[in-house]
Order: sequence, then C-alpha cells, then structure tokens
Amino acid sequence: MYAENLKKIRTELGLSVAKFAEKLEMSASTLTGYERGERTPSWNLFTQLHIKANVNMNWFVSGEGEMFCQKPFEQDELEQKVVEVMKKYGVIQK
Repeated sequence: MYAENLKKIRTELGLSVAKFAEKLEMSASTLTGYERGERTPSWNLFTQLHIKANVNMNWFVSGEGEMFCQKPFEQDELEQKVVEVMKKYGVIQK
C-alpha cells in the first residue's frame, strides 16, 4: 500500500519523480524503488515525508485518515511517532 500511496502523494503535489526525490533529499532511483514496492520504507522516508511534505504517517502506511497532517509533529514527538507507526504496521519488528 505504501508504494501506491507514495505515488498519490507525489501526484497530489504535482511533482515529477526527480523533483519529489529532490524535495525528500534522496535519489530518483531510490524514490522509484519505493514507488514500485521494491524497497521497504526506511526511517528516512517516513521522516522526510512528514517534515518536507507534511504527510500523515498513518495514512501513508494504511490509507486511513487524511493524506496530510493539519499540524506537523514537533521534532521530539516525530521520532516517537515514526517508531510507533512503523511497528504498528509491521515495517519494523516490535
């Protein structure tokens, strides 16, 4: 699901793969790997999506709720939230 949702985010923002990769501070080939489902979401992908594009992490992995957050997390809250969401959806082991 995350691969499809990543494409939806990029489309909603009206960005090419190259521009979205630049915004997320990664290579276009890395982003393409995520969009094709060939790569497992990394810590960096989660944090960059939230910080750079205000993406709701729950929506990103589950499709539930709103695509974008009303209010971004503060830096100290972000790490805890990323771990919580990644564990909840099995991206990382508990």
